[in-house]
Amino acid sequence: MKLTDIEFKDEAFKVAVMASGVEFAEQVVEIKARKSAITCTQGIEHFSQLKLLDLTRNQLTEIDLSNNTALEELYLGNNELEEIDLSACTKLRHLEVFINDLNELDVSKLENLENLYANKNDLVKLDLSNNPKIEEIQLSNNELEALQLAEQCNPFIVKIENTKLDEACVNQLKTLVGPNNLKL
Repeated sequence: MKLTDIEFKDEAFKVAVMASGVEFAEQVVEIKARKSAITCTQGIEHFSQLKLLDLTRNQLTEIDLSNNTALEELYLGNNELEEIDLSACTKLRHLEVFINDLNELDVSKLENLENLYANKNDLVKLDLSNNPKIEEIQLSNNELEALQLAEQCNPFIVKIENTKLDEACVNQLKTLVGPNNLKL
């Protein structure tokens, strides 16, 4: 499908897509549109080969990534997202969703996830038991009471400042990652 045939609701998103310089939707592998006042990503479903999406510092309240199965890097920090379905994004390695309104985050299908930045949300619990490749986790300033990691994972950096994790969970993390790699 030609980019010119796609119906976009948001003009700023359309401008960002057209800046890719390609003619067809299946040729779009990267969209970068930081601080562009984007409120709607209708049309994104046509970009099945999209590997990198950076919509940091926009005004998104929702996003449908169900057709973006090639995504490897996703930057959605500093938006207004209350929920996000990542179940179709199984190739995702890098995820940034900091400064949103997320109260849950399901990353159970993201077995390739290496970096997770979800600071300043409303997360109460997070299960990373299906993410053995995780290397960096940043979850500071959440309501986090429970954090579960994969037994075989060995993250280099874990930042969990200003959370409600109990002492048993913190001690388990210290054992797993070492006190020098854990920022409480």
